Amino acid sequence: SLIVNVGSEQKERKQRIVMLTKSIDNKQDNVKRRAERIQRQREIAEAAANENKDADEKHMRVNFMLNKLWNAFIRKKMEKEMKESAHIDDAFKAIKTATGVTDVQELVHKFLTREQTYSELLVAVAESESRIDK
Repeated sequence: SLIVNVGSEQKERKQRIVMLTKSIDNKQDNVKRRAERIQRQREIAEAAANENKDADEKHMRVNFMLNKLWNAFIRKKMEKEMKESAHIDDAFKAIKTATGVTDVQELVHKFLTREQTYSELLVAVAESESRIDK
């Protein structure tokens, strides 16, 4: 019976060892799967970040191209308006040279009041002529 007891204890120990070995293998497998899952999550997060970065870059490229196009449009419009207003600028330069007036507001004021000034000059001439005739 001692031999039977020793045999049965050895059998239980072997079963226990097999169970512990399986448990260890399961734990190692779980650890390995967890590490793989964490790695996949990192890869997914990195891929998502790259996609977001790519989308941001694409959006920035589109904005850049739109700004470039808008800039070209505005530049052409400005050049056209400058060509159209060149004759006005040339006329103002000629007026400035002829009159010596450099202030636009002063020039506009003189232009708007020229008839009044002309009328005043005619009255002054008429008065001077009447004084001379007397």
